[in-house]
Amino acid sequence: MKKLIKTIRTAFIGLAPVAVMLLLSTALFAQGPIFTGDASNLSNIIREALKLMAIILFCLGAVGVAWAIYNKMTGKEWGNQAFGSLLAFAFGTIVAVFWQLAQGRAVGIDTNF
Repeated sequence: MKKLIKTIRTAFIGLAPVAVMLLLSTALFAQGPIFTGDASNLSNIIREALKLMAIILFCLGAVGVAWAIYNKMTGKEWGNQAFGSLLAFAFGTIVAVFWQLAQGRAVGIDTNF
């Protein structure tokens, strides 16, 4: 019985990504296909994805800084959170530069989207 449960659990873990892909592909095509041959539609999707990624990374960086400050005040390990927040801000800046390039603008590094 234990071997059966272990086999079912392994099969479930293996099939979970396939189930997620099927679920998300249905949601993706709910409003119509993305890849219709219209390059402007695909470029808009890429631009919005870059913008969202940069915003999320900046927010994660701010959360990491707050977490590091809280850990420093309570006497816990805080270096990993501070380093992670710096990496989030750095990668967010890189994504913001790519977003500016995708918009066809001159590259100015700021968070004004």
